[in-house]
Amino acid sequence: MQLKHIALAIAALGAGTQAFAAGNAAAEANRIAQLESQLKAMQAQIEELKNIQKTQSTAQKSQKEELAQLQDQVVAQGKEVVVAGDLPNSMRLASGDTSIRVYGIAEMNMVRENKGTNADNDYSTFMPYAPLRGSAAANRTGQTYLHARTSRFGIEASTPTQYGQLVAKIEGDFNNDPRTGNSAVYGDVKNIYSQQATNSYDFRLRHAYFQLAGWTVGQTWSTFMDLDATPEVVDFNGPIGGTFIRQPQVRYTYATQNYGNFSAAVENSVSYVLKDWTATTDGFSKTADVVLRWDRAFTWGTMSLRGVSHEHAIEDGKGLNVSRRGYGVGAAVTYKPTDNDLLSLNVTGGDGIGRYFNFIEGAAYDQANRRIVLERSLGVVAGYQHKFSDTLRMNIAYGFQKTYDNEYTQYARTNLPSDHRWLTNNTVSQLHIGAIWNPVKYVDIGAEYIYGRRETILGERGDMSRINLMGRYNFN
Repeated sequence: MQLKHIALAIAALGAGTQAFAAGNAAAEANRIAQLESQLKAMQAQIEELKNIQKTQSTAQKSQKEELAQLQDQVVAQGKEVVVAGDLPNSMRLASGDTSIRVYGIAEMNMVRENKGTNADNDYSTFMPYAPLRGSAAANRTGQTYLHARTSRFGIEASTPTQYGQLVAKIEGDFNNDPRTGNSAVYGDVKNIYSQQATNSYDFRLRHAYFQLAGWTVGQTWSTFMDLDATPEVVDFNGPIGGTFIRQPQVRYTYATQNYGNFSAAVENSVSYVLKDWTATTDGFSKTADVVLRWDRAFTWGTMSLRGVSHEHAIEDGKGLNVSRRGYGVGAAVTYKPTDNDLLSLNVTGGDGIGRYFNFIEGAAYDQANRRIVLERSLGVVAGYQHKFSDTLRMNIAYGFQKTYDNEYTQYARTNLPSDHRWLTNNTVSQLHIGAIWNPVKYVDIGAEYIYGRRETILGERGDMSRINLMGRYNFN
């Protein structure tokens, strides 16, 4: 019995052991399954973290790229702000709203004098002083020379105000003759010394003015001039018969939309009076020159009318005090029959306006009668331009100037010294035929033939003929 009981106990213990073992296996399987589930969950979390990190890295990279692009854009915009001022080709100063433009030309002229020599005025033809026939200067033919004295430099500025744009300009060139001031001592010798060494010419002022709300204050082209009707030529001064003067002034221009511009100006008065046929230092103007002008632009061209009144006076502080007013009127028109053609006509006349022309020896003092006599003159300039292409244009210009017979010429014929016979002209004419080519942007290559004639009030005549070649670089 005991053995039976022992066997049953052993069997029960084995079954319990098996059951326990089976239970442990099941628990182990569950635990492993849980661990595997947790592992998968952790792996999923790791993958999710990787994806998040990758997304963040991509976003950061994109943000960096966008930031770099933004920085480049800011730099570019900053550069654009510096360059793009209110004036064409200007830059804006970092310290404010003022725009600055630097401009100028570097120019060289080569001149061949075919008939006579006018080298004392080598920057231009200056037809009124062309050598008279039979003179030593007229016998000297074939001179050739080069100069760069017409090169120029300028600065233009613009600042916005509550009254509109405030614009200012300062400009000069090197067309000051080095003989000035000592010509009585050195004459042409000083010029020769300059050309022998450095070809130096002094800097001179052309323009210095500002404009605001219709006002112009400073030195610039006279209101009596019409630049629109001035033909383009290679020669620096252009044809005879036109007005050509820069001077200090105060001008107001009232602009209308349908009726053109109306201008009034007071300008510097210079009493240029010949005394003993020499410009006297006793000239003493007490009133400014007064100029009135109307001009208008049309689809077919431009038109202008203008007038000037000015004083001629002599006062030496010793009892001599004589004054007389002169006047001048002018009209000009330009016409464009086609996009490639431009015609211009400019007519000017008056009494005692010699210094406004280019050029007439001015009023004279009649000592016997204690009066000032004024020349009566007429000038006509006609021009034609044809553009063969965007880079090649031809110019033809003709100028004519006449001094009419009046008390001035009668006094001159009676009192003109023999050594001053070349000073006063009866008629002067001048023809320009030339072309200008732009081989590259900002570069002008010009060639021009010029012929002129003059006749003095004593009937003596002079001729000139020259070829002018020009190379010019315009920078702005």
